[in-house]
Amino acid sequence: MSYDFDLFVIGGGSGGIAAGRRIAGEYGAKVAIAEFDRLGGTCVNRGCIPKKLMMYASRFPDAFLESQGFGWSPTESTFDWGKLKQAVDNELNRLNGVYARMLDKAEMTLYRDYASFVDEHTIQVGDQTVSAEKILIAVGGYPVKPNIPGMEHMLISDELFHLETQPKRVVIIGGGYIGSEFACIFHGLGSDVTQIIRKDKILTGFDEDMRESIQEGMVKHGIQILTSTSPTSIEKVPEGLKLTLKTES
Repeated sequence: MSYDFDLFVIGGGSGGIAAGRRIAGEYGAKVAIAEFDRLGGTCVNRGCIPKKLMMYASRFPDAFLESQGFGWSPTESTFDWGKLKQAVDNELNRLNGVYARMLDKAEMTLYRDYASFVDEHTIQVGDQTVSAEKILIAVGGYPVKPNIPGMEHMLISDELFHLETQPKRVVIIGGGYIGSEFACIFHGLGSDVTQIIRKDKILTGFDEDMRESIQEGMVKHGIQILTSTSPTSIEKVPEGLKLTLKTES
């Protein structure tokens, strides 16, 4: 039977792109890939790259202070959220161009839309239908919000990169590494940060000594961490958002 493509990849993240490029380049296969969003997936667009750039920016206030111990005079500096956001966006746009050129070089066909199965060899991409001998699902994951009243007011971590203005106060729900990183980033950039965790320490599953020392360091630097606590509701009020919390007591 004849197909439009030897391989069709659903998802233009690092896994899907790497698999498609190798199969197209090393085996001469005819490959297509579907991605409705930016190329590169979580690491490039919502994880490693933008988050580490923000983390790097958040460390400068401490560096300014520490420099005084090495003979530098005190300095006064203000932070411009919009300028950082634009710099991060520029870098992501550059990287997306790199990925697009990779696909062109590998002679892969790119569909800028969602893809869904029609049958085991047929894919619906936007208003087009294409066939493939093999289909690779590389769609990644998506965060799940706690199912509580007012959950629609929450942001997932992806959306923090698109805030037009820096929030004065931030509540981070969760003690994993993503939540803990964002707590440190926003605190370093000057926001008042509270982190809510269900257990007694952040970073469940990590080395115990590391969990303890990092949490102590975060608290020492001014991040409020509420342990053994869970949100039960979120309400929109004139001042912003009001959280109702449940503790052990």
